[in-house]
Amino acid sequence: MIIGIPKETKDQESRVGLTPKYVKKLTKQGHGVVIQKGLATLAGIPDEDYIAAGASVAETMDDVYNSAQMIVKFKDYMEGEYDVPIRQDHIIWCCFHLGENEPDDIITKKMIESKATGLAYEMLQNPDGSRPLMKPMSEIAGRLTTIIAANLCFLQNGGAGVCPAAITGSRRPRYIIIGGGQAGYAAAQIAEAFDAQVTVFESFQDRMLYLRDNLKKSEILSYDVDQINQRALDCDVLINAIYPYPGMPVPVVPRTTVKKMKKGAVIMDLAGTNIIETMRYTTISDPTYIEEGVVHYGVDNMPAMVPKTAMDAYMQITYPFIEAIANKGLKKACEESAVLSKAMNFYNGQIVNRDVGLTHDLPWVDFDPQMIKE
Repeated sequence: MIIGIPKETKDQESRVGLTPKYVKKLTKQGHGVVIQKGLATLAGIPDEDYIAAGASVAETMDDVYNSAQMIVKFKDYMEGEYDVPIRQDHIIWCCFHLGENEPDDIITKKMIESKATGLAYEMLQNPDGSRPLMKPMSEIAGRLTTIIAANLCFLQNGGAGVCPAAITGSRRPRYIIIGGGQAGYAAAQIAEAFDAQVTVFESFQDRMLYLRDNLKKSEILSYDVDQINQRALDCDVLINAIYPYPGMPVPVVPRTTVKKMKKGAVIMDLAGTNIIETMRYTTISDPTYIEEGVVHYGVDNMPAMVPKTAMDAYMQITYPFIEAIANKGLKKACEESAVLSKAMNFYNGQIVNRDVGLTHDLPWVDFDPQMIKE
């Protein structure tokens, strides 16, 4: 099989589908790999490393798509990628992010009309319901969120000039975290290391018990919209670590609350939009803005700032599935792995994932490996 790896177009997105280490594994097994010129330059990986691993280099993104059977990218499709030549025989891997609250009608329509196969990394799902890719990416994002928020508290960065770590004789800084999943937990760990006053709001009882056992300094409260908005008024940092789901009442934190927050407080949002009414997506190049006197940070690809760590973490998870499809074919790979089957979003002109169908208000069917043509 020929595997193509195109460049990412999202602002400052340094993560790519495969590093030379994994390209070498594929080429040693007889597969061809073609990369787009300058694929991972932003991450400090020259094309020569890929060539040494057995890959060939194509000039353009279209050249990669035209020459490959399986496309392995990382981030979702952005403006500038919608016109790539997707074919029916393409198997496309990426973080489609199509089963969330915001539809992407352009790429969804293109995947349906092309009849290409689409697999979403973020929807790989273990039997216990956990999503393996989300664990390391969420941990990285959570830790970076608190570290970045600490810098935004500084006066010269738009903050109120509150020290983000506790200082003897002064009021402890207050962090409110919405969501105690992997990202929220990781964010709280760093805030605890600052000896800050930390409150985590979580919906699930089992998770609350886990947080209680592992966050010894934090206050763990049951998810309550009224309490979240009340506590937000006196916090120094508000971190949102939950994502909207189809049908979820949003916003959780309305503009009226943000208006009443302390001037120079910091809002960090891993979702980037919907949960907090005043939040909008920002980029690594232009990460913050001030609205209602509050610093807002809405970068949704923070792990791209630490690509060496991020790529090492997620490729340990994603590569075995890519290799299985390359060696066994899509049908057999899916038959042998229910985890992989959960990642299927599109097949032969159909949406085969419930969340994608609901988000886009389009017909969908449950995926079954037996629907795959030999």
